[in-house]
Amino acid sequence: MTDLGTAARLRAAFELSPTILAVSGLDNGRLLEVNDAFLRVTGWTRAEVIGRPIPAIGFWIDDGVRQRGLETLRAGGTVRDLECRFRTKAGEERVVLASADLITVDGDPCVITALTDITARVRAEGALREGERRFAQFFNANPLPMAIVRVSDGAHLDVNDAMLRHSGYAREEVLGRTTLELRLWAVPEERKRLVDVLHRDGRVRDFEMKFQTKTGVERYMLVNCEVITHGGEPAVLNVLVDITERKQLEAQQKARREEAETLTRAKDEFLAMLGHELRNPLGTITNALAVLNRRVGDDELRHLTGIIGRQSTHLTRLVDDLLDVARVTSGKIDLRLAVHDLQELARHCVEALIEAGRTASHRVVLDGDRVHVLTDPARIEQVISNLLDNALKYTPAGGEIRVTTGREGAHAILRVRDTGEGMRAELLAHVFDLFVQQPQALDRSRGGLGLGLTLVRRLVQLHGGSVDARSEGVGRGSEFIVRLPAVAEVVPPRPSPTPAETVPPRHRRVLIVEDHEDARQSLQLMLELGGHEVHTASDGPSGLEALLAYRPDVALIDVGLPGIDGYDVARRARPLVQETYLVALTGYGQAEDQRKARDAGFDVHITKPVDPDRLEQLLRTVMKAG
Repeated sequence: MTDLGTAARLRAAFELSPTILAVSGLDNGRLLEVNDAFLRVTGWTRAEVIGRPIPAIGFWIDDGVRQRGLETLRAGGTVRDLECRFRTKAGEERVVLASADLITVDGDPCVITALTDITARVRAEGALREGERRFAQFFNANPLPMAIVRVSDGAHLDVNDAMLRHSGYAREEVLGRTTLELRLWAVPEERKRLVDVLHRDGRVRDFEMKFQTKTGVERYMLVNCEVITHGGEPAVLNVLVDITERKQLEAQQKARREEAETLTRAKDEFLAMLGHELRNPLGTITNALAVLNRRVGDDELRHLTGIIGRQSTHLTRLVDDLLDVARVTSGKIDLRLAVHDLQELARHCVEALIEAGRTASHRVVLDGDRVHVLTDPARIEQVISNLLDNALKYTPAGGEIRVTTGREGAHAILRVRDTGEGMRAELLAHVFDLFVQQPQALDRSRGGLGLGLTLVRRLVQLHGGSVDARSEGVGRGSEFIVRLPAVAEVVPPRPSPTPAETVPPRHRRVLIVEDHEDARQSLQLMLELGGHEVHTASDGPSGLEALLAYRPDVALIDVGLPGIDGYDVARRARPLVQETYLVALTGYGQAEDQRKARDAGFDVHITKPVDPDRLEQLLRTVMKAG
């Protein structure tokens, strides 16, 4: 390495130093030399500053600080790390630490100044102080209770006013003490779980705790925790949200839900009992009516039995509608879906009305096209029958009711149009609501409970469809339009031709287990007139004994029996009389009752009143090989 000499080495060190260096005259302040760092930071060129007095350049923002430094030097002292500010050529303000010493250059006293740029550090410290100031404002003014606790021992370093208000403590009572010492945790085990979460995750979010005030009042809080640095040491910031009112509201809502569920259960139980109590006498009337129809030959008596039969059917319909509405609204309807022709379902309903003599005074027309839907046929026929019944009810004799089926886009459409009374606009908006009906005269000649259309809407909705009502006004008829998702027709495979099987009439050995005397006797008489051999029992124990001793082909067993109920009778008898066809004959008709009957061992569940023809068909077809 070439020895450049002492002067050369000093010149190289001066130029290459990253520290801002300048040499100026002590008396006149003229700049004699600056290094590259000076030029790079200030933005001046060497030609613009060399030989010019420092004040003339406007380098120093506060020249008084410079003058005080010069006075210190003239007094024989030194300047070290004096914070001061200068302005660059572009006008940017820089913060520096200035150090200065006196030197001699060519026999003249001069000042060598070294400047360390601390602008970034000062700005960072300023931002930190501003952040701390804002945090302090936020912390103290926040309406949420907040506390800062030391990590090492859990002592409170700071709390805001909201925490003091919620806890009931004074600031001097809290600072330096832990939450356990203050008994802020009503359940200390909860604090341990929070600490475990904090250690595991480094933070806590929405931890629910039971908070206790100084006076012992308990409040529910959500706690959120974050690890921070406070006063140079690790700490935890706790932010609490009082959810006591929310918890109380949730408890009230839960109590209301439980109360509503209790009321719903009570309603369901009441309706089930009501259906049972109504169906039992209806069953007896139906049985007696079937006996009368077989014995009377007088036309006038047949007319009277026809009246009784029609009114019994109407009463049964009302009971079924009442119970079905209750089941639909509580979501207890199970659909048995298959692809069916909507027009064929409508035809069944129209033919049933014709056979019952309901259409004698009206013209009922079925037209349109075939269209297939995925549906529970029994429920859709219930929809159509209710719409037809409604149309017949409000259409005077001689009027027309037209049922039309077809397809519109992706929907199967069923229209029931009548020429009856029509509806006012205000009724149209509520016609499907529960218990809503067209105004009636005092004699209530139309009957009904206002349930049918409500049931129509709920059943259609269960099938993914909709129903609308239209009317151009009073006296201009009404139209109900049902829309259901249309599907492609499913063509079943053609079965191999087999000889038609005929089931000749066969007399059965039948056991009736029924505690209601009229029902038991009327059913016995009806079956005996059909040629069947009938035995009876009036309670559970005697019914079970008769089952085991008599070994009937078919046992018709009421569910609500004294001694032991019908379910228990079936459950005990089933393993011993597997050849007997067990029929649950009951006034309870909900899906849960049908499930209980199957689970007990019954082969079939039939709801009272029983259609005599259906019962006779059942007796003819069961155990055909027996």
